[in-house]
Amino acid sequence: MKGLLSKVEYIVIGLLALIFLMWTASKCNAHKEEAQSAEAIEAREDSLAQAANRPATTTATPPPVVQQQPAAPASSPDTYQPIDGSAPVANTAAPAATAAGGVANTNTATEAAAPKEPNLSKLYVTIDKLKVRKTPGLKGESLGELKLFDEVYYMNEVTDSTYTVNLGKEKATEPYVKIKTKRGTVGWVFGAGVHYVKKKRSGVLE
Repeated sequence: MKGLLSKVEYIVIGLLALIFLMWTASKCNAHKEEAQSAEAIEAREDSLAQAANRPATTTATPPPVVQQQPAAPASSPDTYQPIDGSAPVANTAAPAATAAGGVANTNTATEAAAPKEPNLSKLYVTIDKLKVRKTPGLKGESLGELKLFDEVYYMNEVTDSTYTVNLGKEKATEPYVKIKTKRGTVGWVFGAGVHYVKKKRSGVLE
């Protein structure tokens, strides 16, 4: 009986010792984990402090690169090839821009355009010294006289009423006709004094 109790005591003591070893091991592990956590926290605080004390550096943004357009080459005068096969000739008739404001140079010699005949019907004077008047009728202001067979242009206007004029050997009853002379005078002439055919009016006193 005594021997059995001693064995039980050994077993209890062994269990207690095992429990004590397990408790001390867990305590050691807990202390080790706390120490590691404390070291990690301290290391992170040190890194934050160093980052705060470090001077802030700003990255300078490089200015945008402006792509410069290449200068346009100076334009050369146009040339044309003569029909006879000779060397090309520079065409200097093109106006050049002035240095001040780029305004075209209008001093280039140009051939004056010939005046064009008006697109009107042509009439011939049939009475020598035919008067051109400012208004229709014998009382109209005289703008000048026309010679026999002078050319005038019919302005597509006639008076609504007719006028009777003594030509010397006969009396003619005609409207007044609006005409334009080659010198640009616009006026009215007696209708018997002009005709589409170049001929002299009969019945006129010389």
